[in-house]
Amino acid sequence: MMAVRAGIFVAVLAAPVSAQSPAFEVASIKLSGPKSVRGASGGPGRQDPTRYSFESATLLDLIAIAYHVDYFQVASKTPLEQNRFDFAARVPAGATREQFRAMMQGFLAERFHLREHIESRAFPGFELTVAKSGARLKESTATRAGMVSHHSISGGYMLTRVEATQQSVQTLVEFLPSPDAGPIIDKTGLAGKYDFTLEFTRDRPGASPESRIESPAAPDLFTALQQQLGLQLVRKKIPLDVVVVESVARVPSEN
Repeated sequence: MMAVRAGIFVAVLAAPVSAQSPAFEVASIKLSGPKSVRGASGGPGRQDPTRYSFESATLLDLIAIAYHVDYFQVASKTPLEQNRFDFAARVPAGATREQFRAMMQGFLAERFHLREHIESRAFPGFELTVAKSGARLKESTATRAGMVSHHSISGGYMLTRVEATQQSVQTLVEFLPSPDAGPIIDKTGLAGKYDFTLEFTRDRPGASPESRIESPAAPDLFTALQQQLGLQLVRKKIPLDVVVVESVARVPSEN
């Protein structure tokens, strides 16, 4: 196998999207240069759905995107973050996010010879449920959807204020910072779109105990959820799919 040399742009022509084997129209990958800026843009559901790029991406990034999992849901004995790549692809018009992920999986199998299997593992995490007092979410009548978060620092605390219009509980779950960096899943059973405001504080990393003498400007996340939204976080073992990498090349094969 020949390694991809920095600066060599590798392209793959592929067939149009089909129900059986969706593929990128054109996909390319190269080792990132020293000035490559990390970031992704485009793809289905974005402003430019037919063009996707991810600069300075690791193999872990690409696998997590392809299988729609968080980083802790990827297990591999082969290091996945040693090299960084600039990836670009032209996505067939009308492709869904599910098809896009299938294209990424096919690309990784073809170019990195990725072999994997999926298994379920339990992780310490949280379930978001309705509190005994009942949910305090207001069904939205707004014509526009949006979600804005504001962050500030006061003393030894970080203050976060979230203002949401016509948003689902799942969107809230995806936003919430996990107290223990574990997964949070929605078990509220609430399927509507809601308007809500949530304000909470967290300890600022690195802040000295002396800086936390003053009372925080808002309650902690657990208390804020109960008081402001009528929801609660309950510690649970969460079963999640894990992508177990059996074998993978550290650099992509050339044409």
